[in-house]
Formats: sequence, C-alpha cells, structure tokens
Amino acid sequence: MRVKYNEEGLREELRAALLVVPKTRGQLDGFENNGYSDNKFSRSPVREITDEEGTCLAKVKASVVTTLPCKSFKQSPVPLPTQAFLYARLMRDMNTNEEHISDWLRYCYSEGAQLPTAVLLQTLLDEFYKNEPSIKSAKSKELIKHLALLACQQKREALNAGKNLLPQTRIAELAGKKPSAWEMTWSKRWKHLLQILSRFDKEGLDHVHERRSREKASRRNGNVPVQCGIQSAARNEMVARMAV
Repeated sequence: MRVKYNEEGLREELRAALLVVPKTRGQLDGFENNGYSDNKFSRSPVREITDEEGTCLAKVKASVVTTLPCKSFKQSPVPLPTQAFLYARLMRDMNTNEEHISDWLRYCYSEGAQLPTAVLLQTLLDEFYKNEPSIKSAKSKELIKHLALLACQQKREALNAGKNLLPQTRIAELAGKKPSAWEMTWSKRWKHLLQILSRFDKEGLDHVHERRSREKASRRNGNVPVQCGIQSAARNEMVARMAV
C-alpha cells in the first residue's frame, strides 16, 4: 500500500531544484556525484624553464595539478542557496528513475528544457503501440509521432502554468482530421498518449518520494543505537551517583 503524500509539493521542490542546480553545478562538484563543471582552458597551461639569469630557455607543458573534488569560486554567477545541497540530493533521487521517467521529470519541471528527449518519445510510442497494434499505415504512424511530441508539450503545460492548452478541435485541425474522424478514432488515441504521460509522472514522483522516505528512515534508525547508548550511559552515571 502506497503512502499518500503531497504530489504538488514535490513538484514544486523539483521545479526549484531544476532551477537552482544547473546554475550552481560547478559549486556542487563532489557532492552526491551531482555537480560537475564543463569549463575548459582555452589553451594548455605551460611553464618556462629559465637559466640563472632569468632568460627563458624553453616552454614546456605544465603538469596536471590534482585537487579535491569540491571547488571554490571567487565570483559565482549564482550564490548557493541554503537548500542547494538538498536540491542536489533530490536530483540524485530523480535520476535513479528509469531513463525515460527521469527524462520526463526533467523536461516537465525544468524551465530550460526545450524538447523531450529521444528516449522519452520512443518509450512513449512503444507504450502507446502496446494497446494499438492495429495501426499499420505509415501515414498514421507519422501522425502519431507528431501527436506524441504535442502530447508531451501539452501535458507539461497542464502540470505547470496551464495557459497554452489547446482544445481538441484545434488539435484535430493541426492533425488534418475532420471533427467526425477525430471524435471517432483519434480523440481516443490522443487521450491514450496523455494517460501514458500521466503514468510516467506518477511513477517518477512515487519513486522520488519512496527513496526519500527510505533515506529518512535509515538515518533515523541509524541514530537509535547512539541515542540508546547515551541514555544508558546517563542512567549508569545516575546510579553511580546515588550509590555514593
């Protein structure tokens, strides 16, 4: 039995995390293996070999300097908020989903994501065709590819701002289908795509919540022996004082 939780609250956390973590990734190097930096030197560093008079004899490639994973930045583009490391842990939990699920969460709740990934779209189509084996024509399959992309965009919009949702009449028009043909066949297929995305979203949120719950429980249980030891020591000290 699944424990109920605040799904919209978790969505808000994901939105905040996806807004902060990509902009502070260099500062989060080495924490939970989430941060990374893709900054590169414009040219290889070199050092000069000089004689006793200071004359440069040659320039050689400098040896690599090994440092700890965590880096400090004098002028960070975005100051680290107090929740940054909690957000990094949340991203780690999100990324432990199956690839298409984590791709969906990242696309849906990130302001910077422009298009769904190829993995997400292909998995969406694979799930769709499990219940639609009768579709054979290349023209229909090509239309479904376009509808799958539009479904991702519309589902994302519905779960966030909800301002640019298209009515089915407009979707039918974009698909080049008459209203009667759309209502008879394609409306059901459109709803099926949205239902699959709803399932991806639910599975992803459940997975993140369950991982967080297990981690909290393990930390809480890990502290029990320490607390018991402290209480036992306190009792023993009290007994010793009373005996004196």
